[in-house]
Amino acid sequence: MSGNNNFLAMINGNAGIDLSGTWQLRFADGGRGASHKRMLADDPQELAKSWNAIVPGCVHMDMLAAGIIKEPSIGMNILDSRWVEECTWYYRREFVISRMVGSRHARLVFENLDLAANIYLNGKKVGSHANSFYPCSIDVTGLIKPGRNVLLVEIESGLRHVADKSVSGYNLANDADLHKRIWLRKTQSSFAWDWSPRLLNVGIAGPVRLEFFDKIRVDQVVVLAEINERLDEGSIKVRIFAENASSSAVKATVQARLLDPSGKVLVAAECKATFAPGAGKTELVMKVDRPMLWWPIGHGEQPLYRVEVVLKSGSRGINREVRQVGFRRVTVNQQPHPESGTNFIIEVNNKRIFCKGGNMVPEDILLARIDRKRIETLIDRAVEANFNFLRVWGGGLYESDDFYELCDRKGIMVWQEFIFACAKYTAHDEQFLNDVRREATFQVRRLASHPSLLVWCGNNEIQLGYYEWGWDKGVVHPDYSLYHLFLPIIVRDEDGTRYYQPSSPISPGIEAPNANDTGDQHPWGLGFHDNDFRKYRQMICRFPNEGGILGAPAMPTVQACLEEGVDRPYSLGWQLHDNHFASWGTAIPAADDMHRQWLGMDIHKMSISDYVYCAGILQGQGLYEYIRNFRRRMFSSASAIFWMYNDVWPCVRSWSVVDYYLRRTPAYWPVKRAMAPLTMAITEENGKVGVYVVNEQGDFAGEVRFGLFALAGGMPLDRTTTICAPANTSTKVAEFDLAIWKKLGEKTHGAFAILSDTTGRQVASDTLMLPLFKDM
Repeated sequence: MSGNNNFLAMINGNAGIDLSGTWQLRFADGGRGASHKRMLADDPQELAKSWNAIVPGCVHMDMLAAGIIKEPSIGMNILDSRWVEECTWYYRREFVISRMVGSRHARLVFENLDLAANIYLNGKKVGSHANSFYPCSIDVTGLIKPGRNVLLVEIESGLRHVADKSVSGYNLANDADLHKRIWLRKTQSSFAWDWSPRLLNVGIAGPVRLEFFDKIRVDQVVVLAEINERLDEGSIKVRIFAENASSSAVKATVQARLLDPSGKVLVAAECKATFAPGAGKTELVMKVDRPMLWWPIGHGEQPLYRVEVVLKSGSRGINREVRQVGFRRVTVNQQPHPESGTNFIIEVNNKRIFCKGGNMVPEDILLARIDRKRIETLIDRAVEANFNFLRVWGGGLYESDDFYELCDRKGIMVWQEFIFACAKYTAHDEQFLNDVRREATFQVRRLASHPSLLVWCGNNEIQLGYYEWGWDKGVVHPDYSLYHLFLPIIVRDEDGTRYYQPSSPISPGIEAPNANDTGDQHPWGLGFHDNDFRKYRQMICRFPNEGGILGAPAMPTVQACLEEGVDRPYSLGWQLHDNHFASWGTAIPAADDMHRQWLGMDIHKMSISDYVYCAGILQGQGLYEYIRNFRRRMFSSASAIFWMYNDVWPCVRSWSVVDYYLRRTPAYWPVKRAMAPLTMAITEENGKVGVYVVNEQGDFAGEVRFGLFALAGGMPLDRTTTICAPANTSTKVAEFDLAIWKKLGEKTHGAFAILSDTTGRQVASDTLMLPLFKDM
């Protein structure tokens, strides 16, 4: 499409033209469709066959809008749209420069190309790019014409880009021979995971702009907020990364202001800078006395300060940007544990914080349609469920600016992983490693200002794979130095204020990565082949941040997956939307056998509504056991973070508690109850039944009623005691002999505890059952 584009005042801090909006789109499958030569030649007959495309976006979204494909998340439609990822696509846009560019330098910037792209301007190839995790920036100085210009992007999903690459010796599943995901820098779960289908996004997924500048172009502005150990002096470090495109040094001035949450200017500073030709940076530091502290939700407020940064050369403004920051001090306490191993406790502003939450995966299979509204709904659901923590899993995304801004405002702590998961990656390849270096540098700088970001982690489960999954065969340790050397150096040099660990899970030294008493843990001894979730009660994990139980999404979501009229599991639609785990291993999948084990029921004989009801009960109880166990061990265990929080598409069986349509699943409610700031936990330990009050609020005084109830009615053991539960603790407040329960009959009786405040108002409760449900 053409447009009468004039210079805009500022885009991303730099003067330029916005090239987002409506483009033309053509396909080629290698035999049919667009001709590369005719597209470059601007053949009118070729262009007449094009569709409209919206940038930013993706081809799937444009094919949906054109009625070519149907919504891929529904029913069997994803199979009908697979051809999209196998084609090459041509995006074309005309733009008009209405006045002379003169001697100004020009850069063409694509914020997100997914994935392998060749870029042509006025018929000339000007660049290539194949990484969706950092922008494509191309020097097009001297190539822009006054009047009409034509921009053409040839792009494909990455399948062709790595067609000649080898994955032999990487211990991957059979489908890797087709997609070779370990070579491709895009969302890894889009190649299929147990909870995700294969759908490779393709398209211009981010804004596009043409920037003009005289000598200096600002690439990134980084603002780091720190506070000292006494919490009485803060500092703001402003870093400007810029390109001097001229042949001589340029003198400039950096001006910065710090404004408090009310808008009052607290500090203003200025420094001189000299940029030599090429890439360079300058830095300015400001001090502030006794800033207000940013706290995780439930522990205080989230005051955000505004930092305004201006770069000038003489009297001419080059760049102006704004960041919001929060002052907080974050440490990870890994001192020796009094019983065994080490602690793993996140401390914010010198206060121990028990981390509660789930694992965040991409919010949609079509990444370009993830918008702020969807993200905000998910974060609001997390806050509603009493979360204070989200782990951004390493096979998904570097989460968006919207995500982090919302977490900053709402007090959600974030653990962000670099996008490497469950595989050996090809970091022995020089080109791949250098590309990842650019990716990591960009992302660390981009996210540095956000107070919600507490932890950078190198990958998901790759250290575990080297230790337990037989990865010492074939290609051995091709990426070990990436996580243990390259990434930590980048985090140190580009940030330096956050904790980094090479992998999750990991243990200090040479301990097993998933050791229970040191480091962080993925307690998958339950949830896969063993679903007796009563065993969670014995786990002592120091920082469990991935473990879960499969269950059912909301009923309408399950129905959206199935063919019309289907009312039993295992139709073709069910199998397509089921978790891959149902196809693993044994003749009777453990996910199915859980229903027999706990309820004495055969999933194949259930109606869909019965399945949703029963699966919801089991998942809800399993996650409740997981959370209750670790919370009552606070701070011997310092987290209860489960797998997983959200879904990427509609499922019939899922780990999540908020499904694809943002519906709260049946398991959401017991999770919310288990995560409450003030709650109770009943335990069986050492011949006793213990009653705990878990209190994340201020000191609490009240009364606990506890004992045993009969399923047939009555309370043969009914006691009351006054209690005091100090703030930010788990306190055992009562106990009785397990023998009493055994004598009455554990199959016919359960334990109960009710917590009331000093007015007699009930504020929390818990029950504990010892047998499987079917045996009661």
